[in-house]
Amino acid sequence: MSEKKFTSEEAQEVADKIGINFSEVDFELEDFRMGMDEEMEHGTHDPQTDVTGDDPVLTGKITLAHLKEFGDYYQRLEEMEHQAKKERAVE
Repeated sequence: MSEKKFTSEEAQEVADKIGINFSEVDFELEDFRMGMDEEMEHGTHDPQTDVTGDDPVLTGKITLAHLKEFGDYYQRLEEMEHQAKKERAVE
């Protein structure tokens, strides 16, 4: 996983660039920021899965696509990953 973590200010800058108005969507800036951190997995840390080149705008667009599906997408993802790790530990 990438070490890059976005600040709220950086996430807001990306949101502005891709046209997100947080008063008109079903998620908050913190959801978007957290998602951008998660989506860095598609960056240069793994050349085999790199689709963004660590570009914040591309990362933000991937994040936005998921949040448009479910406003709590990254909270659900975190819960699913936690459950999967618990199940793996039992095996």
